Amino acid sequence: MNNISNDKGPVNTGPSRPVVWSIAASDSGGGAGIQADSLTIQDLGGHACNIVTAVTAQNSQRVVEVDAVSTNMLTQQLNCLLEDMPPRAIKIGVLANVEQVKLVRDWLAENLASYKKNHGVEIPIIWDPVMMASSGQELLSENQRIPADLYLSLAKQVTLLTPNLQELQALTSDNHNQGNGDHGTLVNLSQLININILLTGGDNQSSLSVDWLAAHNIAHTSLYHQEQLLGFKGSRVDTFHNHGTGCTLSSAIATAMALGHPLLDAIVIAKAYVHQGLEYSYGLGKGPGVLARNGWPNDMRYFPEIIMPAYPKLAVNSQLAYAKVRQPLQVYTVTQSLDVLEQVLKAGARTAQLRIKAPCDENQLEQDIQQAVVLGKKYQAQVFINDHWQLAIKHAAFGVHLGQEDILQADLTQIAAAGLALGLSSHGYFEMLLVQQLSPSYLAIGHIFATPTKKMPSQPQGLLKLTRYSQLLKGRLPLVAIGGINQNNLVQLKATQVDDVAIVRGIELAADPGKSWQTLQQTWQVAP
Repeated sequence: MNNISNDKGPVNTGPSRPVVWSIAASDSGGGAGIQADSLTIQDLGGHACNIVTAVTAQNSQRVVEVDAVSTNMLTQQLNCLLEDMPPRAIKIGVLANVEQVKLVRDWLAENLASYKKNHGVEIPIIWDPVMMASSGQELLSENQRIPADLYLSLAKQVTLLTPNLQELQALTSDNHNQGNGDHGTLVNLSQLININILLTGGDNQSSLSVDWLAAHNIAHTSLYHQEQLLGFKGSRVDTFHNHGTGCTLSSAIATAMALGHPLLDAIVIAKAYVHQGLEYSYGLGKGPGVLARNGWPNDMRYFPEIIMPAYPKLAVNSQLAYAKVRQPLQVYTVTQSLDVLEQVLKAGARTAQLRIKAPCDENQLEQDIQQAVVLGKKYQAQVFINDHWQLAIKHAAFGVHLGQEDILQADLTQIAAAGLALGLSSHGYFEMLLVQQLSPSYLAIGHIFATPTKKMPSQPQGLLKLTRYSQLLKGRLPLVAIGGINQNNLVQLKATQVDDVAIVRGIELAADPGKSWQTLQQTWQVAP
């Protein structure tokens, strides 16, 4: 029973669903527009609110007529929803005429901007600038056509623009600097209007599909993954039933962001969701059918491969092989202290990491790493050295642990050739997909809970996300949860089916680190 009435009205005892707005046209065939958006938003865990821009008469084969709602009606829908059901994210689709584009542009710049400022919130806006139906028929007549510069004035208000190639070309038709080829056009337009643009659709002549993102100023994301071109590659699903693909992708991105995923994570989630929907798509009329809605994607084969042209060595390094962990990591101690390291190894720990971040004398650093390697061999333990991969190789450490930024700078070929194990850090779907392509010995994901250990650009992951990461990587490689982990939340973490946990402050700051590790390890082992 989800709702219980009392004197103050119904009390919702069910799970909270973030409100996601769909500003789009109605599709009488139910395959695209607000119908596709609503199905997607609800399926992924949001609550869909519909702001209708136009009513269409269409079926699976053709669009018969498009009637725009009045500007007054559009304004009233926006204002009344903002008053009572403000959005956590917004998806924009078809805008039926010049007046609607101007209205939405100005409303976002004034009304929504004022709301965000007064409430101290960010509201991501995803715009799929639909100019043509899936059948290839233009939605707007010649006398209704909207100038590219007007479209771009609205685009400056959004978080992400998701045009296909035809739409990208239309948006740059007014003699903008188009660069060299589609990628040059994409990057130059992103810089011109100062937003992220995802070019969708891939190459129709290929069995593979690659969407390209001109990444720009993305919140809660490493600086190494911004201001560059990123590719999302997947196999093309051979199906006739693909009506509403663009609507589904953009509304899935909006919903994932409303649920707390940063933009890059939201894109890979949405790509996987669309791939899954296409694989189970079905026909209804005589024309193209629709995507299935099968819930949150948890199968790795639906998720895209990440391409980073700025770092070509990543593709080469994906062919390397690293030493495997000899035994489960379980409760994995991370410390900057040799004394703590020795105490936990003496207490029975068989995996630990020496992480020295503070500046120190180079000779002392090398001595500490050499001593950590000696301790590892003495206690027959898997001791990983954080960051300092050259010294780890020199002194024959068991393994090296690297962060996202370090991967781009370290010589992974040397690490593999030396026979070392490799642990890598990640902070969400995008980074997890990127580094698992390198087939490391294990993958760390964090931070799960808030932690003062170090300043992070990412937000805490939480247990639901961790559960989904665990499902996705189960059986592929060990997944280690890190960040804010202690005795009080170990049982909850075990329930996510994550393989192992890394603990920093809970052991390093304990009066007796060895005993603390033993207590944590015992709790982890007996937890169901």
